[in-house]
Amino acid sequence: MSEPTEEPTPFADLVDGFGWRSPAQFIRVYAAVASRIGEREDVTDRQVRRWRAPNPPCPQPGRQRVLEAMLGVPLEQAGFRVPEHRRNPLTTPVSVLDPIPELRERLDPMDRRTLLAAAGGVALGVAGMAAAPATAFDGPRVGADTVTDLRAGLASLYGLDDRFGGATVGPLAAAHLSRIRRLIDTGSYPETIGRQLRLISGETAEHVGWLSFDAGDHARARSYWTQARDTATELRDDSLAVLVLASLSLLELREQQPRDALDHARRAAELAAPWAPPSLQSILATREARALAMLGDSASARTTLANAARLYEKDQGSRPAPDWTLFHGPAELAGAQAELFTAAGHHRAAVSWLRRSLERQEATYARNEALQRAGLAGALARSGEGDEAEHHIEQGEALLTEVSSGRAREGLAAARRELHRVRPI
Repeated sequence: MSEPTEEPTPFADLVDGFGWRSPAQFIRVYAAVASRIGEREDVTDRQVRRWRAPNPPCPQPGRQRVLEAMLGVPLEQAGFRVPEHRRNPLTTPVSVLDPIPELRERLDPMDRRTLLAAAGGVALGVAGMAAAPATAFDGPRVGADTVTDLRAGLASLYGLDDRFGGATVGPLAAAHLSRIRRLIDTGSYPETIGRQLRLISGETAEHVGWLSFDAGDHARARSYWTQARDTATELRDDSLAVLVLASLSLLELREQQPRDALDHARRAAELAAPWAPPSLQSILATREARALAMLGDSASARTTLANAARLYEKDQGSRPAPDWTLFHGPAELAGAQAELFTAAGHHRAAVSWLRRSLERQEATYARNEALQRAGLAGALARSGEGDEAEHHIEQGEALLTEVSSGRAREGLAAARRELHRVRPI
């Protein structure tokens, strides 16, 4: 169904993840599910393509019911703007694990396997239903091509996160994780493939945790990061362990727990030292510096952040860096420098660095721009620059029409509260 020039959207990514890549495949599955739940079965190629496009039109109620039964998630989580009175947070995927005659008649063998796989994955992760026992149907054979496909799916989730934010992409990542875990539980594969599957499961769990963190759900984030850390321990994979510890450090900073944040950052740096490229070490040093600043150790914070900047400048691609580190750069370092001044109460100095951070922010990271504008607005308000603070709050709120980030939303709300505190209406 996808074309090379098609712009990725949450709906298209979810549908492709289930394997319904051509209009014919999608329409056949749609018709089978519609028949099962008593809705109209007709849908055109043109309608499917409109649903896959950016800003898709909200389907009619009957079609909404079919799509939610197919996907196992509310349509608003798949990128549609659904009126409040038609939202259904308790969406449950239609069960197709039993041998339904009409499905066997309507679908060719490939589509039957695809629908079984989709239902199994969604039932595990999105709806919380129990998957069918492995003896109920032939388990899928899993090889290197499947591993490649799963990795491509995880990579696409990173890209969608940058574009749409954690609240929108989180359910898609949870569905992807469910698919991986189903393959682990029911698939047939050699041990070498099994290890790769478990590693991808841990990496995806970490990303589901990150998306939950970005959406503002810290308890859920911590739960998934704990799962990912257990996988890293089981596989003795230091790369995954470092990623999880770096994420936990960020969570502790957000929750004003600098001692725990410092411990996580230092443990990650210890594990990463033998192999990590300078850019990754720079990220860990930046988080250590932020924790030290919150603990009131300004001198150590400045020294550590200076080292983080040197590490970043030293990195000329000498060693390949993990994809998750690509966000790090001058904007991130300038923002960390601003945090050091904020922790010390030097708000005008923080404003200077936050402006610099915003100027260096890449356009592709809308969420990060919204976060930077929130921080800058708060610092401006504390420095008595109310009009400019108001401007950045409005610009940040405009960005939230295209990216759903609980972190950014709360940051902007905090900046507005700070503005009202210093400039009461």
